[in-house]
Amino acid sequence: MKQMSSLDIFAIIKELQGIIGYRVDNVYRDSSDRFFLFKLKGMGRYKTPFLLIEPGTRIHISEFKYDVPERPEDKILALRAHLKGAIIKNIKQIDFDRLVEFELLGKQTYKVIVELFGTKPNFVVVGDENKVIFASWYRKMRHRDVLPGKEFTLPPSRGQPILSMPADEIKKILSSSNNTEEEIVRVLARNTGGGGILMEEILARAIIPKTKLCSTITEEDIEKIFSVIQEITQELDELEPSVSIDSQERPIAFQPILFKSNPYQIKEFESFSSALDFFYSHESPVISPGLNNYQRKREQHEKVLQSQQEILNHHKQKQILYKKIGDAIYLHLSDIDELLSTIMNARKKNVTWEKIIGKLEQAKENNISSARIFEGITPKRGTIRINMSFDIIEVDFRQNATEIASNYYKRSKKAGRKVMPAENAILETKSKINSLNENIDEQTVADTIILKRRKRNWYEKYHWTFSSNGFLIIGGKDISTNDEIAKRRMKKDDFFFHAEVQGAPYTVIIRESSDKEISEEELHLAARMAASFSSAWKAGYTAIDVYYVLGENVGFSAPSGEYIPKGGIMVRGKRSYVRGTVLELAIGYQENEFNIKVIYGSPEQVSKHSPIVVMIKPGNESKGKIAKQIQKIFLKKVTTAEQKAKLKALDLNEIVQAVPHNSTIFNVENTIK
Repeated sequence: MKQMSSLDIFAIIKELQGIIGYRVDNVYRDSSDRFFLFKLKGMGRYKTPFLLIEPGTRIHISEFKYDVPERPEDKILALRAHLKGAIIKNIKQIDFDRLVEFELLGKQTYKVIVELFGTKPNFVVVGDENKVIFASWYRKMRHRDVLPGKEFTLPPSRGQPILSMPADEIKKILSSSNNTEEEIVRVLARNTGGGGILMEEILARAIIPKTKLCSTITEEDIEKIFSVIQEITQELDELEPSVSIDSQERPIAFQPILFKSNPYQIKEFESFSSALDFFYSHESPVISPGLNNYQRKREQHEKVLQSQQEILNHHKQKQILYKKIGDAIYLHLSDIDELLSTIMNARKKNVTWEKIIGKLEQAKENNISSARIFEGITPKRGTIRINMSFDIIEVDFRQNATEIASNYYKRSKKAGRKVMPAENAILETKSKINSLNENIDEQTVADTIILKRRKRNWYEKYHWTFSSNGFLIIGGKDISTNDEIAKRRMKKDDFFFHAEVQGAPYTVIIRESSDKEISEEELHLAARMAASFSSAWKAGYTAIDVYYVLGENVGFSAPSGEYIPKGGIMVRGKRSYVRGTVLELAIGYQENEFNIKVIYGSPEQVSKHSPIVVMIKPGNESKGKIAKQIQKIFLKKVTTAEQKAKLKALDLNEIVQAVPHNSTIFNVENTIK
């Protein structure tokens, strides 16, 4: 598996400064014991990020969901006892090496040291006195020991970081007597921190062959290398992350900045974490993303098959074309030989190319047989263009016609020899595709699905739904969010709804402008949301009146001598009503490639987007029990393993949030026949 280089680590540490100040909410170890997963919480760029640490390979923020044991092993429970709740105070790379250190403040000051090199990399936690508290493995070594309760020592340094190395130091390394007869790329990689890939990029930009011997390096070369290092250092101030992809669009490498030595196409990403997430999810998936492993392999083989078919067609076309040209040359053998002889004889007499071309053009106008096939000469290449009626060929005018025809017959045979191997390769690929098709079953699909954590939209902190015309409807969950909606989110042209009962959410149709008409259906949908999430549901009402006004008629200051409590409002003007609004909600889900999102509202609206609609009304079952029942209904009704995997991974709290209070399920509908 590809490991992150020192340069990659430098870049990701720069990016991970965004999680400094975040708290460790929990620590997990994946089921395959490959990596650690830190669930973080904090205020900043990331919302509940998951930091993935795979010793020996990678560190980055990950959006994918991973399989973790229901009951963690004792070592992880011990690790949680120390790190859970700790605040990340600092993250740094040690000496531009493949070593990362996290400083956390919890019950004491902890340091987490991650090795990203070697065949047996370590993950070590030390406490206040630099004593080892936890490690992936313990052992005695020649230069140091990693043992519980013993003082921790870092691995030996690999050399001064090349990005901060002065030109004199670079010159000193390259001119050392031990290195003079070695290739420059090997010497730099061995004696400086950075790794071979960075050294190759530096040399490529400096236009110095990586195989050049150190004994031949000049002062000018040193200056070029130093200049390139400064250039790369500047580029690292603003990362341009990307993943290199091959002709089948498979990821083959990643880079934090644009590498000029990279020969492949690239896919760009907004963050280096996203690039790493994309790369490693394809190189080493843990639970598949939307498409199972077999489907992904089949798609790859189908792309290969398409490419093989194109190659086969190319060989067949060339075989036919070259033979056809060879046959045509023999049909015009005397004319071609006469044309070529004319040119060569004229050149022996030192006739200029200009005069030769002029005489041939004149002969062509005079309809001389050998000149009729003449199309032009390229003296620098030593070639002449001949019109074969069906194609214009470019040949060496120093050869005779028989040699030229023979060359085309040879090229035809060479293309023909490639036909059978290409056909055999196609048969082999088709066999692989058929084998994959036969082996796909529900269990293998379910076992190989990768799911992403769903990114929450800003409006999901409220009760929310969308109308059929795309209007967002939001409602408060408590006094604080009520106040937020009324004062920050609502504009004068929006519609404000409130159920005629004490203890009801402020509910708003976000209209944005008075030009956008609101239908009766949308008014009833907003009223249903306002009624259902009010105290009327808890009280067991079956229906209630809901009034609505324009946002401009909602005020926050009372008339002189009156008082509005915190979170209260003052409604002016005439109120419109949706009478007898039924307290019922429809709950369904929307599926995309990587996950599932719960939706809720009126049955008419939800049924347009969800294949299954569960109807609830006030009842006696708790929100949690109802949410579990709904999830079971979804799982029972879906037909594919992929949907089941996504529904099993769905956060039950998403369904809980859609249930107003104690409820009962009274109807289930399949909307897709």
